[in-house]
Amino acid sequence: MYILDVKKFFALVCLLLLIKTCSAQEISVSLQADYTFTNTEKVKDTFTLKFKNTGENATHLSLRVPLRVFLEDFTVTDRPTGYIKYRIAEMNGTRFLLIEVEKPMSPFEEYRIFIEGEVTGLTDRIGENSYRFYAVEYPEFFLSLGIPVDSIVMSVNFPQEFLTAYRISSVSSNSQIFYTPYNSVYKISWFFVNPKTQVVAVVEFDKMLNFMTLNILGGFLIVGAFFTLLVLSQRSEEKYKRMKILMGTPWGGDIVSKLRGMLSKAEKEVLITSPHIYYTDWLTAELKPSMERGVKVRIITWPSYDRRSFRNIEDVVEDKKQYFTLRRFLEMFPPGTVRINDNIHAKLVVVDEREVLITTANLTQTGLWENFETGYWAENEKLAKQAKDFFEIVWNSKETIELDETTLDPKISWAEIMDLKMGGENADR
Repeated sequence: MYILDVKKFFALVCLLLLIKTCSAQEISVSLQADYTFTNTEKVKDTFTLKFKNTGENATHLSLRVPLRVFLEDFTVTDRPTGYIKYRIAEMNGTRFLLIEVEKPMSPFEEYRIFIEGEVTGLTDRIGENSYRFYAVEYPEFFLSLGIPVDSIVMSVNFPQEFLTAYRISSVSSNSQIFYTPYNSVYKISWFFVNPKTQVVAVVEFDKMLNFMTLNILGGFLIVGAFFTLLVLSQRSEEKYKRMKILMGTPWGGDIVSKLRGMLSKAEKEVLITSPHIYYTDWLTAELKPSMERGVKVRIITWPSYDRRSFRNIEDVVEDKKQYFTLRRFLEMFPPGTVRINDNIHAKLVVVDEREVLITTANLTQTGLWENFETGYWAENEKLAKQAKDFFEIVWNSKETIELDETTLDPKISWAEIMDLKMGGENADR
């Protein structure tokens, strides 16, 4: 409830038209206007008029209070109750709230009138996220009627939002600023004692991120990250328990036992690469039961034909040891199980895209039981997937050919591979 000047000073003005009242020595008045932001454009206005009988004798308060209406959905109450009547009137296109008061006042009694509602237009935007609030009060009307004004109190209350802070850039005099523990302004009050002329409440403020809250939140995130890392480290410890460096010695060792364990647990797929494979009755013995229960086996090898000094195909010398191993593969495994590539050097076993074994040992009697060898085993789907990707690259290489009755002959297989390397007529086979 207030009157605006031509520049729309956003203030609360009470016009008292005195019909019949007590003497100035007996009645005083105090005004209080509390503004609470619901957002930066709308505020909730609570306006209080407090009348006090300052004399030792009873008196009677009889007056009419016309208030310029700018509030929405307002309410009017008094305390003690039952001494007011109010209605909306219009004069020259202007709406007024007329409050009529008939109240006997006992000595030193206080009587209050409360008007509450929402009002817009008190705040101007002066920049990006910058605002100005302006309100004014006029005690002259009371003073002209001989009613002293004890005080005028005005306050602005800012909304408390988790990540939002309000910073004051300028404020009018007679103000007191209140801060939250998180360094955000939550209230500004102006207190004027026995004012003789109009009083003004002006504040310019910025709406911004609350960096202190962000810092506190960051602290919680750091603590949370610490505990997360602690949990992850424990999981990593469990994860590393599923990784191991294997040792192969002239009397056997971890590599053979781990390889056997992997093959015995295979459920879907076994992938093997090794440039030399022979004297491996144990390997075929492990693979055959796996294949009988539906496990798909694929092997990439090279028959280790001696080609160090040859100048033509006739110089290729057959390695009898590996010949018999490959012959057994052809007899035991379905067609398409084994392919050969003369550049394969990796010793790799992948089972079910879950376990992977990479070793220095060839799958031979010498590599597994006579040499000092080492290997790395992991039960890790990501590593197993990467190892399988490598296997597929070699398996699908144009220089990798299928082992069959024809390519079992070293001269034929070597001639075919050389033809593929040179891009010959068999390159698309």
